[in-house]
Amino acid sequence: MKKTFIVVMLLTGCNVPAEKSAYHLTGKTVEYRYGESVYHVTFDSDSTLHWKAVAGDEVGVMANETYVADWIDSSRLFITWGEANGVDVSQVLDFEHGKVHNHLLHNREASKGTGDIRILEK
Repeated sequence: MKKTFIVVMLLTGCNVPAEKSAYHLTGKTVEYRYGESVYHVTFDSDSTLHWKAVAGDEVGVMANETYVADWIDSSRLFITWGEANGVDVSQVLDFEHGKVHNHLLHNREASKGTGDIRILEK
């Protein structure tokens, strides 16, 4: 519990307003790569996104989600949402290094992983 409180305090205390971030995501698509699995996440607004699996085991699976997010600094975004299948997603998107740090919670089982990200040009 103490560690969780400290992490929340650190993230809350480092919040950068979206307009001061180097990365404006509304209307953009971010490609996530986890090995053979590839997802396209489109930020429709500052609280809604659409994701679609474009390669890997889940190809074709897609959903619309409501999310909350805060900028940790000008290139790292902390984001979280809950999926209809019961998976809770929490991520740090590090645009400077092109990495996503993923924590998932499903049926009270936690897992973590990393992947590569990039903003797709239209």
